[in-house]
Amino acid sequence: MARATRLRTERPEMQLFWQVLVSAPVLLIAAPLFGPLIRDLGPIHIAGLVFQAVLVVSGGFMFWLWLLSIYPVSGVASFSFLSPVFSVGLGWALLDEQVGPSLIGALVLVAAGIVLINRPRRAPVPAPL
Repeated sequence: MARATRLRTERPEMQLFWQVLVSAPVLLIAAPLFGPLIRDLGPIHIAGLVFQAVLVVSGGFMFWLWLLSIYPVSGVASFSFLSPVFSVGLGWALLDEQVGPSLIGALVLVAAGIVLINRPRRAPVPAPL
């Protein structure tokens, strides 16, 4: 939507504003259909919500929309596959989670896929006359 509609002419902040303005009421209306709206609210939950709102939504999505305004979508989208790599790395570093050989192998395959997607195209070989 950020590249295919009139939103592409707006700055990343306005794109994010309109996306949140539309999605927030829809999600708040749909949320009670999936259980209680608020469950066991504590300080850790509020801290997590603030973290998500400030860093993830405001920072991450604005950076993402800014990248989309500069680079082709295909090049930027392939880097979203780095999310599991960062998640495993941070889980190991911050939460002392175990990382076994099968998980490392899977991460290597993800990294190889990103390299293959983003490698430069070769010039076509001309057909012999």
